[in-house]
Amino acid sequence: MRHLSAQQIEIEQRIRAHEDNTAEQLATIRVLEEQWDDYRRVMRENTTLFEQAGIAMGADNYFVKKGLVARREVDSYVGQLANEQAELFEETASSIRSSSEEELERMRREKAGMSWA
Repeated sequence: MRHLSAQQIEIEQRIRAHEDNTAEQLATIRVLEEQWDDYRRVMRENTTLFEQAGIAMGADNYFVKKGLVARREVDSYVGQLANEQAELFEETASSIRSSSEEELERMRREKAGMSWA
C-alpha cells in the first residue's frame, strides 16, 4: 500500500480547497442569475398590473397612455439588462470553469510528478 508524502497531501488539500472555491464562485453566479430572473419577472408582472389598471381607468386618458408607454419602455429595458446579465454570467461561469480545470490539471500533474514516500 502506498502512502502519500507530506507534499502530496498538501497538494491534495490545495486541490480540494480550489474545487470548493470554484464551486462557491459558481454558486454565487447562480444566485445572481436567479435574482436577475426574479427581478425581470417582478417587473413584467408589475407592468401587466399597470396595463390592467390603465385599461380600467380608461386607455383614452393621455396620462394613462403616457404612463403605459413609459412602463413598457422600462420593462423592455429591464428585460434587455437581464438578458445581458445572463450572457455575462454565462461567460463568467465558463471562464471560471475553464481556468479552474487548468489549475486543477496543473496541480494534479504536480502531485503525480512527485515520488511516492
